[in-house]
Amino acid sequence: MNKFAFVILTSTIVAGTIVAGPAFAASLKNSDASAQTVVVTEGSSKTQLQVAAGDTVEFCSSGCFVTFPNGDREALTGGESIEIKGGKVSIK
Repeated sequence: MNKFAFVILTSTIVAGTIVAGPAFAASLKNSDASAQTVVVTEGSSKTQLQVAAGDTVEFCSSGCFVTFPNGDREALTGGESIEIKGGKVSIK
C-alpha cells in the first residue's frame, strides 16, 4: 500500500511540474524610435530577436545569454525587465 501511495504522489508532483512549466520570462521593451535586434543564446542555440519600436517581447524563460545592439552581453535567469532607450540598455 505504501508503494502505491508513493507512486501516486510522485506522479502528481511530476505532472504538476510539467504542467506548471517555467514561471517567469525576461521582458524587453524597445523605447527607441527604430527596431532593435538582440542575439539570444539558450544552450547551443542562437536566435536573433528583432523588437520593433515601442514593442515589448518576452523571452528566456529558462536562462540565457543576451547580446545587445551595443555589444554588451548579459546572463539572464528569466524575470528580468529590460528596456532599450536612447541606445542604452537598462536591466531591472
